[in-house]
Amino acid sequence: MLKRIVTLISLGLISGVYADQGKLDQIQKSLDNIMAKAGISIGGEFRSQYLGSKIGGDSLDPSKRSSETNEFTSVDFDIKARPNEAISGRIIFRMHQNWQNFFSDISNPIYSRWISIDGNPMGMFRFSIGDFKEKYSPLTLWSPDIELLYEPYVFARQREVAMDELFIGDNYRVLQGFNLGFDAEIVPIFNEFHFGLIGARLRSTETNIQNGSKVVDWFENAKTASKYPMSRYLVGSNLDMTFLKGVNFGATYLFTFDHRGSYLGSDTLARSNQEKVSIISARPGVDIGKIAGFDGIGLGVKTEFAFSIDDSTLFDSVGVDANNATVKDFTDTITSGLAINLGVNFDMKTSDVFGIVFGASYMMNSKDFRNALAQTPSFIGHRIMNVENTQIDTAGGVKDTVVHYSTFDALYHSVFKFTPQKASNNWVKAPFMKTSYYRGIMDKSALNTFASEGFDPSVQLVLPFGPATPNRAGISTNLAVSLLNNGIELSGLLLALKEAEGESVENGGVEVEGEKTAFMQVGGGLKVDFSKFIEVFKYPLELSGSIVSSSAKNKQVGNDYTITSNFKNLGLYWQFWKRGALIGGLQLISNEAEFLGIASKQNLAHWTGGVEWKVSDGAAIVTTVGQILADNDELASWGTGTSSDGHDYNQLLLDIFLRVKF
Repeated sequence: MLKRIVTLISLGLISGVYADQGKLDQIQKSLDNIMAKAGISIGGEFRSQYLGSKIGGDSLDPSKRSSETNEFTSVDFDIKARPNEAISGRIIFRMHQNWQNFFSDISNPIYSRWISIDGNPMGMFRFSIGDFKEKYSPLTLWSPDIELLYEPYVFARQREVAMDELFIGDNYRVLQGFNLGFDAEIVPIFNEFHFGLIGARLRSTETNIQNGSKVVDWFENAKTASKYPMSRYLVGSNLDMTFLKGVNFGATYLFTFDHRGSYLGSDTLARSNQEKVSIISARPGVDIGKIAGFDGIGLGVKTEFAFSIDDSTLFDSVGVDANNATVKDFTDTITSGLAINLGVNFDMKTSDVFGIVFGASYMMNSKDFRNALAQTPSFIGHRIMNVENTQIDTAGGVKDTVVHYSTFDALYHSVFKFTPQKASNNWVKAPFMKTSYYRGIMDKSALNTFASEGFDPSVQLVLPFGPATPNRAGISTNLAVSLLNNGIELSGLLLALKEAEGESVENGGVEVEGEKTAFMQVGGGLKVDFSKFIEVFKYPLELSGSIVSSSAKNKQVGNDYTITSNFKNLGLYWQFWKRGALIGGLQLISNEAEFLGIASKQNLAHWTGGVEWKVSDGAAIVTTVGQILADNDELASWGTGTSSDGHDYNQLLLDIFLRVKF
C-alpha cells in the first residue's frame, strides 16, 4: 500500500488534491520515515546476577571485609536501523543498576557500548564506520585468546560472559575507525576475491580512565603507561583470493605510527622518540583435496611469511653537560624481524561413524619480530573478587600490590561497576570496571613489561603473545578424532619450541649468545556424549576431561631455571529434562618453579556445581555454588609477578545468573 501511494504521487495522479509542493514534500518525508522505521530491529538482553564471594584464610587482614557481592540488573539494547539494503546503523547501549549503589546513585547513566554505521552496497562493497571487529591472520591482525582443552561448560559460559563485556573472542580485534572492503567472485579467474582497507586510532593521549577499566589504565593511559606518550594510529590493507578452486593467496600491509603533534610533555627532544612499525605479510596456500576432487577428504598446505620493519626514532642518554643537563644521542635505526609459519592440514570424515582432523606446523619467529596488533594479549590476569582484602600496604601507606591472585578468579569473573569502600589500589572512591580482559593495543614498553612480569604461566607460559610470540622456533601439532556421530571426541596437542636466539651474556668481557630456553606443551582430552549412541538418554549427557602440561627450561649457568604448569579439567553437562540441566566442573592447576636450585610450588583447585534452567528460548537462569582453594608455599610467585609469600586461602562462591534475550 505504501509503495502504491508513493507511485501515485510520483506519477502526479493525485496532484490535484495535493497541489501545494510544500505539502507534497511533507508527505514524502513522512513516507520516507515510515519506510525507514520499517527497517528497524531491536534486540538485546536483560541480565541480573547475584555473585557472592567470601574469602578466608589465616593470611587475610581481619580489619577488612572478607565478603563481596556483585549484584546488578541491566539491559542491553541492540538497535539496528536499515533504511535500505545498502546502509544500516547499529547501536548497543546499556542501562545498568548496581544494587550496592542503589541509594547513592542519583541517576542511571546510559552506557554506549557499540556504535557503527555499516553497509553492503550492491552486495560487493562493504564498509563499517565507528566500532568494528576484524582479523586477518595470526601474524598480522589477530587477538591471541586463551584456549583451554575441553573447558567444562559451567566455566566456559562464565568466561564467555566476561569476554562479551568487551566484545572480544574468536581472535577478533575490536577497533574504532573505518573498515572498507570489496568482495566478489570474478569469473573465470577468481572463485573468491576479498580486498580491504582499514584505519583506526590505537591509543589516545586524551584518554580519561579514572572511572574505567583498571587493566586499560595500567597499559593504555598515555600519561602513565609510557615515558613519552603520543596518540597512535593504524592504517593498512588486506587481500585474500582463491582461484582454481583450491589455490589461495593472501597479502597484508599494516602501518602503526605515533603522532608527534599529540605529545603531552614539555621535552622537545623526547618528542622525536616516535614509534613507526610496518608489517608486510604474504600467505600462499593450496587445498589439494578440493583441486583433486576428493570426497570427504581434505588436504591442504598453508604458509605465512611476515616481516616487521621498526623505523622508530630512538635516543639514549650519554651523560650530562656542564649545567648538569642530560645529553641525548639520537639514532634513527631500522630493526627488521621475520616470522614464518608453515603448516599442513588433513581431515577425513566417513559418514557419521568416524572423523579425523590433523594439523602440523613449523614456526620460526625472530627475536626482533614486532607486531603489537597480533602480539597484544586479550587476557591480563588480575585479582577480581575480594580485591580489597587481598592488597598489601607499601611505602607511604599506598595500597597498590595485590596478592592472593588465582587464575580461576581472573578467568571467570568480571564486575561492570564496582565502587571501593575507600581510596584503594591506586583508585579514588569512584566506580570502575574490574576485568582481566583487554582489547587495547600495547606499545613496546608495555609488551616488555607483560613479558617480564605480567603473564600467567598457567595459561600463557609457552606462547604468551600467541602465534606471533617473538623469539620462538619449533613445531606444533594437533589431532582430533570423532566417533559414533561425534558422540566420542578425542583431542591431543604437542608444541616443542625453543628460543630462536638466547639472551646475550657477558663472557670474559665479550657479549655472547646465552643458552636458549626450551618450551614444551603436551596435552590430551576426551569428551563423551552418551545421548549420541545410547537411545535411553533422550537429551545430552556429556562427560569431558583433559590435561595439558606446559614447561620452560633453561640450563645456563647463573640463570638455571625450570617452570612447569599442569592444567586439568573435568566437566559434566547432563540435560535431564527439556529445560533443565545439571552442570559441574573441576579444575586443578599445579605450578612448580626452580631457580638456581631453590624450588617453589603452588596448587590451585576450582570446583563448581549447579543447575541450568531454560525458562524458554532465549531465557535461562543458572545457579551454582563453588570454591577456589589455593595452596602456596613460601616462595611461590605466579600471575602478575607478585610474591604470594605463602598465602594460602579459600574463596567460596555463590552465583545466580539470569539472562533473557529478546
